[in-house]
Amino acid sequence: MQTIDITPTPTPTRTPRRHPLMPPNSPATTRRASQRAAIRRLQRAQLAEARRIRQTVADAYTLTPALLRCPRRPALLAEARQVAMYLMRLRLRWPLPARTTAFPCTRIGRLLGGRDHATVMHGVAVIAVRLVSGREEDASLRQIVRALGATLDATYEATGRRHGRAA
Repeated sequence: MQTIDITPTPTPTRTPRRHPLMPPNSPATTRRASQRAAIRRLQRAQLAEARRIRQTVADAYTLTPALLRCPRRPALLAEARQVAMYLMRLRLRWPLPARTTAFPCTRIGRLLGGRDHATVMHGVAVIAVRLVSGREEDASLRQIVRALGATLDATYEATGRRHGRAA
């Protein structure tokens, strides 16, 4: 009689694939790894700045950041959310070699309660149109956005960090 071995075989561990002609510790490999690490650091810094913008907008509208992320849509919450979208899109830059360096709308939507990128684009457009209109009822919005920009600038200067404000 033959005995059958039923012990499980260990699953092989996957090693990261490298180009077959490039040694593992070549200057190109380490340079690429350090570039990826630098990009991740910049992305984390930009996400922290986005959270700071979200907190500043919530404070200006006397809301909590959790309310900016909730699914409710009263006019005050919608306006505050759209102002946050506008400021994030205008003032932050995303450090990726992509077609655009603007902070991605999908990331902004995720920070504001899982909104779709089209919702973010619409919110940015609505605030941009209201800011350039000469309507009397939009004067308070212009004043709020100007004050928020000054507050954020003062915060950046106090911390001594540069931000990605558009020129």
